[in-house]
Amino acid sequence: MTAPDKEQAFLEALESVGTKTTTPPKFEETVILEEGSTDHPVTTADVPSPEAVTPKNIWRHPDAHPIALDLFLVRRYQHKWLDWEPETLQVLIPEDFKTPSISDLNLSKIQACKALHLVDTFWTSWEVFIACLMPFNGEFPDFDVMYAPTVAQVLVAVDVASRIRNDVEWSSEMKAYIQAVYEHDGIFLPLAPADFVTLNVPEEIDQKALAARWDEVRSSERAPTGDTTMDEQLRRLLGAQGFLEESRTRMHRQLEFHV
Repeated sequence: MTAPDKEQAFLEALESVGTKTTTPPKFEETVILEEGSTDHPVTTADVPSPEAVTPKNIWRHPDAHPIALDLFLVRRYQHKWLDWEPETLQVLIPEDFKTPSISDLNLSKIQACKALHLVDTFWTSWEVFIACLMPFNGEFPDFDVMYAPTVAQVLVAVDVASRIRNDVEWSSEMKAYIQAVYEHDGIFLPLAPADFVTLNVPEEIDQKALAARWDEVRSSERAPTGDTTMDEQLRRLLGAQGFLEESRTRMHRQLEFHV
């Protein structure tokens, strides 16, 4: 008997989620009564979206972090949920987590996390890498258009993946792909956690000097205002790093829901 192709099954499931919509889901006017509250109920319209992700709206909120969603499922179902179809999760999550629904975008994030749990191809195949990178960065995967990610998005995707698994080596194909992303963005100093690539640095950039200046700029979180090549590199590095730190901040805040 032929073994099931988990990678293909993942891609088909992910492609079927959210393909009918291209915009983040809107919140319904759902009445929410906070636990222990004796005051009048509030509606989701009262919530200052999109900042306020709460345990009550996390399954529908576009800023829900994939790691927080993954941990909710692992703690509730252990690893049994990895064998379930998306349609099963669409039924069980509202029932078990007392939420009106789960958004298509967040279901895409869950499917991407599921792929990392089950197969190694995120680390070996750019097609699967991109299919996961997009929901990890709050976007629906597009299977019809070639998507060019940014360094900032790569950092977030690699950061999410490293929190799910750390037992897979990056393939030479993926190292070359991520190297091309750096060079496409004009960033010539690899940033953690995607610092496992060697970049082709132009002659006009002193990478050692750039690394030394980057340590200073990263510590101060102040971008230089000059117009030199070095200054522009540092601004680009700070922008990518800030995008990653924003994702990590959301994750840490939402992980507090598990305490």
